[in-house]
Amino acid sequence: MEASRASAEPPRAKWIWTTSYLKIALNPIGAASAIALIAVWLMEFNWPSAHAWFAKYPVTIGLITGLLNLIFTVSLVNRIIERRDELRWRDIRNTTLKGLNDEVRATRDILWVALFGEPPFGPSQPTSAACANARAGDVDWSAEHSRDPATRIWRMERNANWTMVTAQILRLAVERIREGLVRWAPMMALAHGDYEVLVPVTTLADVLEVMEFPFVDKRRNDGKGPVDEKFRDALHELWLHAITTCVYAEETVVSALYPTAEYPERPDLPWTSEEPRKLMLSKDQETELGRWLERPRTFKKATRTRKHAVTKDVEWPW
Repeated sequence: MEASRASAEPPRAKWIWTTSYLKIALNPIGAASAIALIAVWLMEFNWPSAHAWFAKYPVTIGLITGLLNLIFTVSLVNRIIERRDELRWRDIRNTTLKGLNDEVRATRDILWVALFGEPPFGPSQPTSAACANARAGDVDWSAEHSRDPATRIWRMERNANWTMVTAQILRLAVERIREGLVRWAPMMALAHGDYEVLVPVTTLADVLEVMEFPFVDKRRNDGKGPVDEKFRDALHELWLHAITTCVYAEETVVSALYPTAEYPERPDLPWTSEEPRKLMLSKDQETELGRWLERPRTFKKATRTRKHAVTKDVEWPW
């Protein structure tokens, strides 16, 4: 019975837990103070001049070593407490990440409905309102045969009826991601979650809000015209950026949810959302996504640039 139960358990290398706790002592502050203490010890035994200096100023060297020891101890105890809290709140943190991921997927699908009139992976409750707006709007979706998001954005910006429907659907996407953050972000903080995991999600919310600027009624002939020409190129790039950001946010969340170090049964290669990548991203977008995953700072820089391209043409107050 015990043997069958052991065989049913997922593989989990014991050294993983050993190294995870070893990292507690090797945090930057603790490691630096430990190295400094070792350096003082080696100097005293190997350098006669240092030994003489230590003997000459015992109080000073005692204060220095005592301070280094205090720093090491405090950093070690602090990391042990943090690690204990991480383990204690892990289930809640994982539930929070799954909830955030659902919100990102729903937002991504709503954006897709604004361009194609239907969700990318079949109907669902989160996209029902967006689909209803798409059906009620005066847009002949069957006449638009292109499956390229870039082409659809170009046509949507120049078709007044399509722009009006998109304005309504985009508002649903903004509300969805904003409500999702209000619902899950506080739990993420409570569960001592990783701030960096939230960055792509909060950035997505900010990008969608900027995308709304060209759709405000006063900038579209009281809501009856298409997107103003001065916004079209910048909005086109920002919309594609938002779709890529949805994929980036999902892959970031899933990577945090199932770290390779704690799930050795998973493949060594990073997890990728194959279907959204294949359906939604061009080769250039996928290449850019790879850069973001390797260097997150490039994601922040690209986001700032594309948001500014829209906001610079928006008269204050926004």
